[in-house]
Amino acid sequence: MFAYADGVTMGNMTKRNPMALRLAVLAGVAVVAMLAAVVIAGGGSSTPTKKAGDNSALKGIPQSGIALGSPKAPVTIVEFADLQCPFCAEYHQNVFPTILKRYVRTGKVRLELRLLRFLGPDSDRLARVAVAAAGQNRMWQFVGLAYDRQGRENSGYASQSFINKLASDAGLGKLDAGRAAEQIITQNENVARTVGIDSTPSFLIGKTGGPFKRFQPSELTPGAFTPAIDRALGQ
Repeated sequence: MFAYADGVTMGNMTKRNPMALRLAVLAGVAVVAMLAAVVIAGGGSSTPTKKAGDNSALKGIPQSGIALGSPKAPVTIVEFADLQCPFCAEYHQNVFPTILKRYVRTGKVRLELRLLRFLGPDSDRLARVAVAAAGQNRMWQFVGLAYDRQGRENSGYASQSFINKLASDAGLGKLDAGRAAEQIITQNENVARTVGIDSTPSFLIGKTGGPFKRFQPSELTPGAFTPAIDRALGQ
């Protein structure tokens, strides 16, 4: 847990930020009924994918729920994301590998991923299973594959067979993506509102345990992130 009230410095959002998708309907997002357990199906899938997805870079890095990296890391970055968001996928493909290699693997930074689902039903289905995967400490494997295979927004691409294939490839067993997952995502949405998050991807950064400051880079490149991380580390 970390402090938000009195601890987070809320920066001003650029409402027309071209890299971010508006979180305009966060408070009124429709909840898709999926309270039954999701059974991971084996076998292949005819669903087309962008690329196979390679999670080998995560090998050896500790995971605990939504967190990736050493709990003793001096700095934590909190990311708010929607698995349908193309800019979130861009961050994962262009920036995340550098942060993972330079800061997380070396024990300097711990990451938290708080998933939102404001784009539509596909966002909800993906977020629920990703959050359930956190219970098996494999959320980051699932998320990496979900971004690599991301389809067109609100096209219905995140079907049950598509999600089952993602979960199987991420090494997951049987998941319960029902009430508990809904509670966690609702908590993420409440936190986002509390700290003024209205677009994805958005970030908070600070010493592990808080308080955190809002960090919104001007572009999704490693060079836009590393100075802020180095400052937080006191480098």
